[in-house]
Amino acid sequence: MKFLSNGYVSVLSIALIGVAIGLWTRNLKPKQTLEIPYGILVSEQVDLNTQTGNSSSGSSFSIKSDVSTANTVSEPNSKLNRRSTEQTKLSDAVQQVEMLPGIAHPMQVAEISAAADGPLWKLFVAEGDVVSADKVLALIDNRVALASVIAAQSSADRRAMLEAAKAKVSLAEQFLNRIQQAANKKAASGLEVDEARSRLSEAKAALQEGTESQRDAFSRLKIEQARLETYEIRAPFEGTVVKIYPHLGETVSRGAPIVKIADISRLRSDLHIPLSLATSRRVGEIIELRADLPGCPLLNAKIVFIAPLIDAATQTIRIVVEIENPNKQLPAGFAVRLSQTGTGSDSNTQ
Repeated sequence: MKFLSNGYVSVLSIALIGVAIGLWTRNLKPKQTLEIPYGILVSEQVDLNTQTGNSSSGSSFSIKSDVSTANTVSEPNSKLNRRSTEQTKLSDAVQQVEMLPGIAHPMQVAEISAAADGPLWKLFVAEGDVVSADKVLALIDNRVALASVIAAQSSADRRAMLEAAKAKVSLAEQFLNRIQQAANKKAASGLEVDEARSRLSEAKAALQEGTESQRDAFSRLKIEQARLETYEIRAPFEGTVVKIYPHLGETVSRGAPIVKIADISRLRSDLHIPLSLATSRRVGEIIELRADLPGCPLLNAKIVFIAPLIDAATQTIRIVVEIENPNKQLPAGFAVRLSQTGTGSDSNTQ
């Protein structure tokens, strides 16, 4: 019995120690912290059992009320800032629609193409050169065409043959007159008169044939000369050489661009201005433009055309202006806008 009582006490002691260890471990379990989503304002601790549905757990969580409060306070300010930004962008967009920019293009620009096939034989200009109207800029190999012109010119130059034919006609007319005089005196027969008339007709026919042949030869000469000119690249107007496409010696085909020239002594631009500004404008008026060039002052431009139609989509009117650029200091291609502070004036008063 003594052995059993001692064993019972030992078992009971071990059980009590196990229960004590379990309780101690439970008390040492850390509390779980659960963060409430953005916008919820809770500052006290909430029992985790109400969130998880587990009644056996004694854990709790705390709310970071300072972060939630700060986010909630800053939310209206961010909305106001976004609304202000959107209004600013909308205002800028409306202003851009109302004052659409135009591009200052050259008054005249042309890409001169080849009218014949062949290698680029000679080049008489360089990029940046100022050329006059009708100046030969380049030459395609034209030696075969030049030989054809020389041959046609030789065929057309038949003055000696025509002079000989005219002389034969004159002699035939004189001979016919003598025969007719002799026939009147009964000194020549009618057969002789007929032969004299036949000689005159033949002489006139030869002269007519020579004249027509010379006319045809002159026509062929003009054709060959015109064909020879197709090998020449000429400037259609006075301007500046802005680009040369092929290299010297390169074979070019008909229709391929050779030289590009532009006349920038005057610039031309299309502007689309709102109705409120267009109704007071008139052709010939001088207006002020703001150029998108560094350090460029306001430019004076002359209205040369006002469209009679309104753009229904933008409620603007197209006007065409010209900008004088006699010193060619302004490069073409920059954007221009109608100056908000600029006032127009009549060109006659300038």
